[in-house]
Amino acid sequence: MLLSDIENAARLDLFDPTGSNQRWTNQDLDRAINKAVDRYSQCCPNLLYGDMASQPFQRTYPYPQSWNPNYPVLWIERILYPLQLYGSYFNPPSSGPTTNAVAGTALGIGLYQYAITFISQGGETTPSPISSITTTTNNQVVNLSNIPLGLAQPSMPGIPMNTVIGRNVYRSLLAGGQLYLLATIQDNVTTALSDTTPDSALAAMPAVPAVNTSGIMYYPPRECSFAEHSNIRDSTAALAAGGNQGNMGSVGVNQSITTPSFTLMLNNADLPQDNTLIIRIFYATRHQLDTQGSTIPEIHRDIVVLGATAYAMEAYQVPTNDNFAFQDGSLHDRVDDTKIPAAWTVAARNRMSQFIARLEEIKEKRDFAASIRIAWGDVPHYWTRL
Repeated sequence: MLLSDIENAARLDLFDPTGSNQRWTNQDLDRAINKAVDRYSQCCPNLLYGDMASQPFQRTYPYPQSWNPNYPVLWIERILYPLQLYGSYFNPPSSGPTTNAVAGTALGIGLYQYAITFISQGGETTPSPISSITTTTNNQVVNLSNIPLGLAQPSMPGIPMNTVIGRNVYRSLLAGGQLYLLATIQDNVTTALSDTTPDSALAAMPAVPAVNTSGIMYYPPRECSFAEHSNIRDSTAALAAGGNQGNMGSVGVNQSITTPSFTLMLNNADLPQDNTLIIRIFYATRHQLDTQGSTIPEIHRDIVVLGATAYAMEAYQVPTNDNFAFQDGSLHDRVDDTKIPAAWTVAARNRMSQFIARLEEIKEKRDFAASIRIAWGDVPHYWTRL
């Protein structure tokens, strides 16, 4: 579903087909669609999550970085903390792979960088040290060897279900820099790989992880109470011994107090002792709807079209107010279109009422789904400290 699909559907509902006498230009219609998407996103936002490392003795953290800079974080939906058992993670590989440029023309000519991560049942480690190679003319294929292997035993004794089950290989584009996922090795045995993937196929792949999530996940997940926008309202009281927060939770200096942030509702005994605990933050953003694609579910397409037509009809109310009543001097002819604005207003209000009613349906369904929880018995008050 693209923006053009919604434009066409809205024009059909408005009986405004393509031609020289269209009531609404594309710019006017796009503005109405934008309003409808904003209103829809308030009731049913695009929900995603990001992982953040804890900081020693710190409660307050900035909002996570959004999946797309064009769609900033609107609010925090829920927080899982700690995400995994303390100390259950795997250390990242201590060395990178051995690289060797061989005959071929698949890659460019210049510097390439590689790194390896371990994959466990819980997630993935941070990358190994970087291995570099410079390709030359006609030696534009890179063979990787000595790819690190993970530990054969579990990360924690007595817990057999947390082992290294694979490895991810990451590579930079030509000239080095950001690493992207090149290949996944779905075992803990293979130690060699040949790289013939061009940069054009690599640029859209995921980037190397910044947080180690290879530990054992808590189940059921442990939700943590939090306060939004706390740094704006009570900055001095909210910040813990770690000092002012920096980007993505790192300890910083002289951070602006207007940086959107949240505070974990933790007592002193539960404060993180280091940066190995993971905070998983579910956040809401506006839905994407542009020439590149959309995050709006297909089943809700009609709601956006309905809202767009309602806003478009309201905007068109201005020109319809230029009405008149005319009668010639002989009383032969009389023209009166003063009822058009009233009729148009009624039609626009009906369309808007339908849009709001559909939004209420979506909101009720979302609230009902979010309120369903399954509890396996009572949890002791001091369970987190056992």
